[in-house]
Amino acid sequence: WLIARVGALPATSIGWFRAGVGFYNKKKYNFSIECLKRAVELDPLNYNAFQIMARACIAVNRRDEAIEALKQSVKLDNPTDWQLLVELTSQKGNPISETDIVR
Repeated sequence: WLIARVGALPATSIGWFRAGVGFYNKKKYNFSIECLKRAVELDPLNYNAFQIMARACIAVNRRDEAIEALKQSVKLDNPTDWQLLVELTSQKGNPISETDIVR
C-alpha cells in the first residue's frame, strides 16, 4: 500500500511507527499493526509502538496479540499500559502473573 500510494517505504523505526499511527488514526488497523510490527523489529525498545499496536489489535479483535504487545510495553517500563493489560487479562479469565512480566 505504501509503495503504491507513496512510492516509498520508511527506512527507520520512527518512520514505520509514524506510518502505523497514521493508519491507526484512519482506522486502517491491520495496516497499522503491520507497520508497528516493523517498527519494533527495527527498535525493540519502542514501547510507544507496542502501545499503539495493542490498541489496533483490540480494534480488530486480536486480543492475544494485544496482550502480548502490552506485556512488551510494560516490560519496557511504560506504566500507562498496566491498566489495559490488567483489564484485558481479567476479561479473558486468565489473570496476568508477576512471572509473565518478569520473563
